[in-house]
Order: sequence, then C-alpha cells, then structure tokens
Amino acid sequence: MANLRSETTKLRAALTGQITQIMRDSANTSVFKEGKVQSHLLHKARLRIGVQLNSCLATADAPSKCCSSISEYEIKRAAFTIAYAMVNPCVLIRVADYVDWDVERYAEMAKCSPPKADGSPSPEIERLQKYFPQAAIGKISAPATIVDRHGKIMMVYLPGILSRSRVDYVNTATKGLRNLLLRTILTSSASKPSWRSQGFVVPEGGGIFGAGRVTVSPAYFMQRHERIQDPLVTSASYSSAEVQEWLAALSATEYFWNAITAASAPGLFEAGSTAISEVVQQVRGASKPDAVPVPQWPSIFSGLEVIANRVTFSHRDPGGAPSLFDLLVSLGIGHEAKLTLRDIGAELDYHPGTMVFISGKVLEHSIGPWIKGERLVIAHFMKDKVHSRVGVPRPAFPTQDFFLQMVGRQTKRE
Repeated sequence: MANLRSETTKLRAALTGQITQIMRDSANTSVFKEGKVQSHLLHKARLRIGVQLNSCLATADAPSKCCSSISEYEIKRAAFTIAYAMVNPCVLIRVADYVDWDVERYAEMAKCSPPKADGSPSPEIERLQKYFPQAAIGKISAPATIVDRHGKIMMVYLPGILSRSRVDYVNTATKGLRNLLLRTILTSSASKPSWRSQGFVVPEGGGIFGAGRVTVSPAYFMQRHERIQDPLVTSASYSSAEVQEWLAALSATEYFWNAITAASAPGLFEAGSTAISEVVQQVRGASKPDAVPVPQWPSIFSGLEVIANRVTFSHRDPGGAPSLFDLLVSLGIGHEAKLTLRDIGAELDYHPGTMVFISGKVLEHSIGPWIKGERLVIAHFMKDKVHSRVGVPRPAFPTQDFFLQMVGRQTKRE
C-alpha cells in the first residue's frame, strides 16, 4: 500500500498541476457572471483547449520504459483530455442536450433489475420517462461530461486519453490471461447462467485475448454473505499465478489511472483510497500465512473485472452507489465499439484508449456487437457494502462548478 500511495501522489500532483494551469490559461477572465456560467466565454475556453489537445494528440508517442514509468507525454495528454472534458459539459452543448433531472432523485427511482435473457431492452426506461423528462443527447466523440440540472457530473468521457503505446502495453500484459478467460466460459454449466456470463464472442482459433471475464478483488463479500458477521474475503482469482503476474505488470499503469481518478472525481478518489487501506488491513489480519499478500494491490478501486470479447446487455450495476463511479478502460485491437446510455439517449465512441467514469448504478449502459477486431475492457468498481463495512461514507458527486471555477483564474500577485 505504501507504493500505491507514494506513486499515486506523485502522479496526481503532476497531473492536477497541469490541468489547473491549462484551465487557468484558457481564458482571460472567469466564465462566471453573477454566479452563472456564460456559455460564450466557456465556448472560447473550450476552443483554446481543443487546439492544444489536438496538437498534443498529433505528437509522436515515445514508448520507452512504458512498463515501469509514466512519461511526461502521457501526463500531458491526460491533462489536456480531462481539461477539455470539463469545459465540455453536455448540459451546455445544445438546449436539447439538457439532462433536466436531478441525478440523486433519478437514482432513487431507477431499479437495477437484470437484463432480459435475450438481451432486449427492459421497460425500465419507459417507466422512468413517466416521472423525468426524456433526454436525447445523441452521439459523443469528443471528451465531455454529462451533467444533471444542478451541475452534478454523472459521467466523465475521456476518449483517446491513453497513448497507443500504453494501450499496446496493457494489451500485451493481458494476453497472459487468455487461457484463464476462456476457462470461465468453457466451464460454465449453470442451467440458468447469469447474464454476465452470456454474450461472449469467441474469435476463430481463440483470438488474441480469448473470451470470458475474470473478477479480481483483494476484499469483497461472497454472494449473499453480506451480514455483519460475514467476513471480507479475497477473490479466488487473486492468488493465481497469471493474475499476480498481470497485476505486477500493470502496477505503474494502475497508479496512473488512480491519478486520473483523483483529477476527474476527487471525492471518489478519496473514498476509494480510504476504503482500500481499511479493507486491506482487515483481510491481511485474517489471511493464512501462505496467502498472496494483498498489500500489493495497485488500485484505489476495490475490484477489477477483465472482460474479453463480450456483447454487454443493457444494465445498471446493483452493487455500487450512485456516486461510486465505475471506471471503464476500453482496450483491445482494431474495434470500433459503441457505449450506449439509454437513460440519456447517448452513444459514445468506445475505441481502444478510452476511459469512462460512469455512475453505473444510475445510467443503464450497454455495448452492442462490433464489426471487427477484438474488444477488451478492464472495469474498475467499488462496492457500497464494502465501504459501509469499513465506515467510509459515500462521496458527493463531482460538480461542474468545481472545475469551471479554474477557468481564467489568475494567481494573486505578491
């Protein structure tokens, strides 16, 4: 855990420092007037940051030392991508894009029922539209945030935030899980399997990544064992040689993704950091002498799920909380998958190198069939009951005002 804290802290400082400077330099004055955001001033700031982002993306990526450290280029690329997303809230793009409801009230009404067995949409969206105005945001390809009527952010969309060399490196590391992934679908014999065990498309010959899903967690509750007397346990997959090798290879990358979380959703980062420290202490105290050491866990999220080549049915995630965002990292090779959000009528490009922070408890999401290539995702999640066990409160939603107040902000002179 010491490495997680120290390395993440360094990367967080470097990343947030650059984002602050980018936002400050994007305008000569604040975008607020009498407490309200002025869309024309925000548009100008967005144009300036967009020019810088495009220039950065056109710069050649240096892949050296990719496994052991994060390059200055990667930090710069992430900083421009996050800054652009924050000055591009969908609530301000067009009037029709306004998500005219309160995310917390919407969350109270939304039901997390499982998808239909055939993958067809559930009637939940139609039911909710009786109580909340329908949103129709449409296609999104540029970095953006989805914001509710009060300025609470419920999704941060970061396409292209990861460099080609970083995607290639994680892809290569994850190839080592190919056989483990394939075994998860070949050994499934349940008469009524969970929808999460369906939709896999095995490439001819098994492909590069195979197909399947592997969930890894240093501390979670076993299904239907979430009472006060039930202990936190480590997932069986955590101790496998393949998973341990994969986690070791991805340590530096996960530290970087922790820093991106801190920059994009500060409250989520603090909640995750506090909770993972506590749960690791609990599990370590109860571990057997020959158990794999959980303090080597590299993420502030309490669980990772590797999913290869799956069509994902439209669903909400029941185990989280509205403000405990999932982090979806889209990887793979040569695919052009789309992430669909039915509640807000949005379709997002979900190409390799994309990261999405999403309130999976609130927004129904799916990934339909893709035409070519192989799809891989590493889904990061936090379980609300795990956080409750260790006494960590739910974080507040990040707000657009927190980020927009940085625009044009000048430092005080001595």
